[in-house]
Amino acid sequence: MSFMDDVKISFGYAKKNMLSFLLAMFGLVILVGIIFMIVISPLLVMAWLANPGDPEAFGLALASYFQGLSGFMGSNPLAGLFGGGAIGLLFLIPIFAIGTWIFGAIYGMSNEIILTGGTHAESAFGYLRKNLRSYLGAGVLWSLVFFVPLWLVGLAATALTGFSSLPAGWGLPVAILTFIYIYIVGGFLMLHLPASTNGLGAIESLKASFRLTKENLVRVFGAWTIFVVLIVIFFLPVAVYAVYFMTPGVIDLGFSITIAWAAIGAFVLILFALPAMFLVFTRIYLSVTGKLAQQEISAQ
Repeated sequence: MSFMDDVKISFGYAKKNMLSFLLAMFGLVILVGIIFMIVISPLLVMAWLANPGDPEAFGLALASYFQGLSGFMGSNPLAGLFGGGAIGLLFLIPIFAIGTWIFGAIYGMSNEIILTGGTHAESAFGYLRKNLRSYLGAGVLWSLVFFVPLWLVGLAATALTGFSSLPAGWGLPVAILTFIYIYIVGGFLMLHLPASTNGLGAIESLKASFRLTKENLVRVFGAWTIFVVLIVIFFLPVAVYAVYFMTPGVIDLGFSITIAWAAIGAFVLILFALPAMFLVFTRIYLSVTGKLAQQEISAQ
């Protein structure tokens, strides 16, 4: 079966189970918000204890908490990430861990859809409990595999400017190399969470993902490329306009159009493409490991 067949079938499944995916993602977003509040609550309590009479203490504490991510989310994310070094990684590791934990739950729903034809939103929370260690471990591995090599290269580059920014003229080449690296590594990681969902530990599922992707390179990267292209189509215009055409502090018509286009893209991706992506790589994993064929035989 070709990757185009995988994509077509998965978009069909995503359409049929749209409500279940939306309800699950809505519930998971609420859960992430609760976890976030639990994580930052000690910081807020310490801020209040240090300044019980200062009404601005909470705001200052939150500002300090997010300062480690400000460079990554700012106008020069590469320099912010590279310059942030180990401190930046300390913020990225828990973010990736929670992200893969949440995404793993959606992969669990996708696993049910592929094998049984349907699912329920509450199934996602069952996978959160069942594969907690594997999903969180996957996030730690992802953050290390994605960012440590880039950080080491970027750290050497920003050292030339005192770790304040990339040298002049290096921004675009480094951005292109970063995209290529994330594209390649991301493709090899796409079967990681489906493998974790099916009972493998974090390290074992990582090894399985790289091995199975290598053995099915066209099928995995063909599907991965489709979703990367969708992301680029929707979000590259606003990034390019903001960097090369936008006047600082001015939101003109061109920037407004690209923002509207990105908003449409976010809607399409969340509603259709993201569930389809979970389904695609779940289906590919089940197919290349023989589990999908066993299910189809038992159903006959």
